[in-house]
Amino acid sequence: MVNGPYGLRRMVEKLLPEFYPLHSGLTTGTCATAAAVAATIRLLKNETPEEVPVVLPNGETIMVAVGYGEDGAYCIKDAGDDPDVTNGLEIGASVEHTLMQGRGGLIAIKGGIGVGTFTLPGFDYPPGSPAINKAPREMIRQNIEPLIDEHTPLDITIFVPQGEEIAKRTFNPRLGIEGGISIIGVSGIVKPFSEEAFIDSIRKCMTVAKASGSERVVINSGGKSERFVKALYPDLPKQAFVEYGNYIGETLKMAHELDIRYVTLGVMLGKAVKLAAGHLDTHSRKTTMDIGFIQQMLNEACITIDISTITLARELWERIPADQLQAFVQTVIRHCEEYCAPLVPNAHLTILLIDDNGKIYKE
Repeated sequence: MVNGPYGLRRMVEKLLPEFYPLHSGLTTGTCATAAAVAATIRLLKNETPEEVPVVLPNGETIMVAVGYGEDGAYCIKDAGDDPDVTNGLEIGASVEHTLMQGRGGLIAIKGGIGVGTFTLPGFDYPPGSPAINKAPREMIRQNIEPLIDEHTPLDITIFVPQGEEIAKRTFNPRLGIEGGISIIGVSGIVKPFSEEAFIDSIRKCMTVAKASGSERVVINSGGKSERFVKALYPDLPKQAFVEYGNYIGETLKMAHELDIRYVTLGVMLGKAVKLAAGHLDTHSRKTTMDIGFIQQMLNEACITIDISTITLARELWERIPADQLQAFVQTVIRHCEEYCAPLVPNAHLTILLIDDNGKIYKE
């Protein structure tokens, strides 16, 4: 039996696995909630069901598989077909009776081993709090409260045995979350679209960049370009550097929404020639290098070379004579500004073009 769209989809995925090309998953928040429900049932009723019901934020109920250990119960994180480093992680919960004295309510939610700690402002809770976001906390409370009465105050501790190690492969260190992973998820379900998840991660990074107090935010395509650009801004906090991946337009829109006044865009040539042609999402699924447009930019820069055989934009660094590179750079940046500047009308935008050796060119 199902009573909502998420449960329906998950049952179809289970019974007819080929029906959908991509499968949905569970957020860390749903896994933590399932573990908390199972641990509470075990504590209060001495029962250990293999599945427990979890009410999602939209009001529907799904059944989630759980297991049990000495310290409580656990749920194995299922990311579906969303590429997520937390897939397969054990997310556990221990539950114990406690006293009401000095508490803010019947249920206290704590972070145990492998759950990160907020160290910077900009999150749902102040620095020093466990990195369990608002939506998962509300899910846990809403699912536990029907199981207890006013005389049953509980301490619920969420733990992730491998969380500290896995967190090193996430955005958490950049965000100022230390010691483990975050317990997150607004809907409770991971939709199998990595694009949405990545954009949400960028948005959180931009929010933290704003909260860091830095007047300037430096956006770049990835670790390589960021390493080069950091040398230009040695005094900026690490939170001021944000990776946009391919989502240049989305990231600039976020900068405008957050009223960031100084924005530096670092871009390497492969993405730059796509951006200059007006493609604000530079993913290879969405756009490819336009040889004709590159030739047009070369003509504007008064550069005469044969590019008919190039397969990668970075080959231009070798083909363009050194004394003509600056003219080409200025042309590319000018076209990029044409599409980027309107997205941050209140900001001072600086665009940097970076070659493969880390040399940075400005207009």
